[in-house]
Amino acid sequence: MRDEILRRIREEYPLIPREMGELKKLKKGMYRFEFACYRVGEIGNLFAIDMSAMFGLMKMETVVLTPVERDLSFCNFDVVHAMGTDTCIFEMYDTGISERDLSSFDPLKEKYADLPAYETKPRWYDSWRLSPSIGKRGKGLAARGEEMLEEHLNEYLRLLAQAPACDPEEKRERNRRYVDRLLAEGGAAVDSMKKLLGEEKTDRLIRRFMFDV
Repeated sequence: MRDEILRRIREEYPLIPREMGELKKLKKGMYRFEFACYRVGEIGNLFAIDMSAMFGLMKMETVVLTPVERDLSFCNFDVVHAMGTDTCIFEMYDTGISERDLSSFDPLKEKYADLPAYETKPRWYDSWRLSPSIGKRGKGLAARGEEMLEEHLNEYLRLLAQAPACDPEEKRERNRRYVDRLLAEGGAAVDSMKKLLGEEKTDRLIRRFMFDV
């Protein structure tokens, strides 16, 4: 799914690779991580993760698209396959300068309402999560779940093309506020990365490459 998301974004914007040095590929025990980072032409930053573990029985793909030059909140896509169970997540978090109309995502939420929801415990960032966010989890979910993510990506890119230009430093500061809290107060993925990779590598990956703040 990661490659398909990158291919789709490339149809709209040039992706310029950013050098990651020794952080491009990391290994910890049975876990193998491969990271990629790009500057998205006239938009901002893109970060991708490909993780595998347990001899391929567990796989995770993540893409985070963070606008800096356009006034639209960042989004992330997550696909996890583990022991026959599939998890597909699309999220947007409130890092925009101005409020945007996101009601165009509503029909997509209704279209996939029959899929089992991905339940999570309360987190500090719940108040930052915007209405288009959706998460589904279940066995044999992969095909429809990835279709769901593709449709959400298309709608996000449509809104991104219409989003007004903004002051990059003001927008980056909005992104930085979220990142500061994420590293200080944690999150499911960040907590796992800290345990596996250590706080120093996790901090560099998230600040410098995932969000470019």
